[in-house]
Amino acid sequence: MSIFNCTRGPLARISGGAWILVFVCLLTAACQKPADVAGEAGQGKFVDTELQLEIGNESALFVKVSPRGYGIDYPDFYLLETEVTNRMYREYLRATGKTKDDSEAIKIIRDREPQIEADGSRIITFSTGDVPYSVRDEKMTWRNGEYPSGLDDHPVALVTLPEAQEFCEWLSKTNPDKGLFRLPTWNEWMIAAYGSDRAYPWGEKWNHKLVHTSCGRSFDDRLLRTEPVKSRPLGKTPEGLYGMLGNVGEYIVDGDATSGDYFNLGARWMGASFSTGVVFFGEAEEKIDPREDYWGYSHHAEMREDDLGFRVLLDTTNDRSLISRPQVFEQLNNAWRGKPE
Repeated sequence: MSIFNCTRGPLARISGGAWILVFVCLLTAACQKPADVAGEAGQGKFVDTELQLEIGNESALFVKVSPRGYGIDYPDFYLLETEVTNRMYREYLRATGKTKDDSEAIKIIRDREPQIEADGSRIITFSTGDVPYSVRDEKMTWRNGEYPSGLDDHPVALVTLPEAQEFCEWLSKTNPDKGLFRLPTWNEWMIAAYGSDRAYPWGEKWNHKLVHTSCGRSFDDRLLRTEPVKSRPLGKTPEGLYGMLGNVGEYIVDGDATSGDYFNLGARWMGASFSTGVVFFGEAEEKIDPREDYWGYSHHAEMREDDLGFRVLLDTTNDRSLISRPQVFEQLNNAWRGKPE
């Protein structure tokens, strides 16, 4: 296991034929005036297609995803329109009395850097059993509960899976009338990103300008940092979700049923990041394949990587059984499965 512990992998597909249903759903939504259904001032207010929620002094928008509009038998859910930002995460830290400081991660990485011996040989000081860490640009890191000036709207990174889940639990505790806040499952992330058969979150054709990745870049020209979460509005999904591909990868919920056949997983995530496309030898990858299930994994849940963050899901029905729901997409590439199918 190296510091950069990310595996790209399987493709996922579902049968098509849902385009007419999508058109009808969108037309109906456009013709109806959203109706208030719940909420309290200062805490959050539902309308038919979205929820505006206050996270401390920061406003957050959750948008509705309706799988049945795509012909998929799965209940509606709400998803945060962007990854959790630095500013949102700082509001959480201040409210809970916690802090975030990336100094320790940087120290661990420096201690693991190859040592150059007198004869020119390189000695690596970490093993495959070590928890993975990565920081490409130290100017992006937090100190004493504060992130660098100007990074308010960048996605928070260098967080562990337990820390991401604790953020969700805090939202559930402080907004008990809204439902269950948690990380999305594999099923939910795939539906939100691709609908039933969309090639990319924004449509059918690849466009490198719509994603913050290193695709098509040489190793020396690779990206080293995140960007503001709403930098590429033309890359949104039809529902209005930003950055489902690119910028940072996104954790999925611990215990997700689709991880059941994988071996010894501590954490799993979805979506390309700013580092996606980088290769150490040979030509750089030019694009992300259509409907690619960009999953990454680690044997550790305490990893911290600068291209890995999270997005929050709201289940208004509070149905925890959805976490164990079988896959609604066929996963064609079964690489890394512990049990062959």
